[in-house]
Amino acid sequence: MRRVAPILLAGVVAMGLVSALAETPGGGFANVQPIFDRECVKCHGPEKQKAKLDLSPGVAYKSLVNTPSKEEPTLLRVKPGDPDQSYLMLKLEHKSSDGDGMPKGFFGARKLPQRDLDAIRSWIASGANP
Repeated sequence: MRRVAPILLAGVVAMGLVSALAETPGGGFANVQPIFDRECVKCHGPEKQKAKLDLSPGVAYKSLVNTPSKEEPTLLRVKPGDPDQSYLMLKLEHKSSDGDGMPKGFFGARKLPQRDLDAIRSWIASGANP
């Protein structure tokens, strides 16, 4: 019985660590896609593709990573490892010299919650892995 408790405790700690890592902002594209689903797909999805950008599941990664921006062709939408030179971050942080920030709301552009911005920035900074 004494050996079962340490093994059980180690298992619980390991499960908690795996769960925490899975939810770490920027831990991978799987953490970023839900933000796009919630905030972006209505204007950049299969039915409507403003700026010829589709952020729907299964398409978003290819539409973003190492793909030139339509509005600012000298910048990539996502430049892996460099969020400050990624057009996506410039638009989301309202720092783009071209047009309004994103996402657009009923009364104009609004900023995403900081947690979402941090997750996207971290994903790009860590190499924009799939």
